[in-house]
Amino acid sequence: MKTKIIITGHGHYASGIETSLNMLAGTNEDVNFVDFLEEDSDTSLKEKIMKLLNQDSEFLLVCDIVGGTPFNVCSVIANNFDNMEAVGGCNVMAILEAVFQKDNMTLSELADFIVDTTKQGVSKFQKIDPGKKIINAETEDGI
Repeated sequence: MKTKIIITGHGHYASGIETSLNMLAGTNEDVNFVDFLEEDSDTSLKEKIMKLLNQDSEFLLVCDIVGGTPFNVCSVIANNFDNMEAVGGCNVMAILEAVFQKDNMTLSELADFIVDTTKQGVSKFQKIDPGKKIINAETEDGI
């Protein structure tokens, strides 16, 4: 069964993630983005998401904030279908990795993977000793 990803969150979170993913990996027809706007309710968000669902696919529902309305709506949806999992609080790096790995794992493994990758991908920059400042350091292009 094909795995698809639906990303949702408050405001333009989903469309912002879409812009980032398209820049990093190009467009992917198996990833959909649903913004939860001020004029939306939990009912209208659920309707938007339900329009994207079909029985021929599995769905990983990725939300911005655990406990927020998008996560709560997705949790209710996922709880009612065997072919869905919901996760929240994942970062862009983890979402990108999940897009690349979605065809190589079961849905449950993918849900665990995106959460674990988020946890592993968070770090704090360690400053160097102020007495050893690097002047005119060359940097490589970022992603």
